[in-house]
Amino acid sequence: MTAQKIIMTLTTLAGGAVGLLAPIGFVKWLLQTDPEEAGILTLFFFPVWCLLVVLGLLVGRKAGLRVTGGKRIAQRKA
Repeated sequence: MTAQKIIMTLTTLAGGAVGLLAPIGFVKWLLQTDPEEAGILTLFFFPVWCLLVVLGLLVGRKAGLRVTGGKRIAQRKA
């Protein structure tokens, strides 16, 4: 595995982790402030959470491309 692939993988996973874990603070706050409505609001929040994870993965990939020189990884020919 080349260094470029390792950097791309790590930055993509870091972006996905940020997108996955960032909304947890919002859900905790929602449970503390209004627990009776938190269940239904969390249900409606789930698709937004999925979009944030995907957006985090894309941002992490873009960051990885910038760090490694901005060129795409060449595909290996079989």
